[in-house]
Amino acid sequence: MDTFETNWLKALEERFGEIDAIVEVRANDNQPEIKVIYFEHLPEEGTLTAVTCGLSQSSHPDWEEGSKPELIVSLDTNDKSWGFAAGFFASAFFNQKRFSYGDIFEIDDPISEESEMSAYLVFAPSFLNQDEATFELPDRTIHLKGLYPLYESEIDVYDQIGLEKFWHSDEFDMYDVKRKPVTG
Repeated sequence: MDTFETNWLKALEERFGEIDAIVEVRANDNQPEIKVIYFEHLPEEGTLTAVTCGLSQSSHPDWEEGSKPELIVSLDTNDKSWGFAAGFFASAFFNQKRFSYGDIFEIDDPISEESEMSAYLVFAPSFLNQDEATFELPDRTIHLKGLYPLYESEIDVYDQIGLEKFWHSDEFDMYDVKRKPVTG
């Protein structure tokens, strides 16, 4: 484990408590390995939270100097596929995408067997304020970016009505992997 990983895992444990599992994800042989760190029952009983480790090793011209993202997904599930997908996107788009609020990442198949959702929307972390989502490490500042699962059909709806209306629609429940699609 390198110095960054050691510092990042320590910072996560200090803020979130004991790590329950770590898996390694690589989108393909040409992409970097990303670790996904799982916290069970965070922020509450029945919620699984996964955080990436490695995206902040990449660079993008739009990122402020020394300020890098890692991804966080928190859902009412115990299926680790949701976190694995976060790691997959971090690996697949390493050095390519900004991972900025409003960005959407999509795959051809459902992320998990428990839902038909196949995409993630990037926005603020669900249970952290800006200070809590910011981590000062010795060599960089990390800002957690939240991921929220979407149905393929919701991407067009999102594009039409925008983030605010989508986010505040009655059908949208950020933690529910079995929710009905937002229709507009």
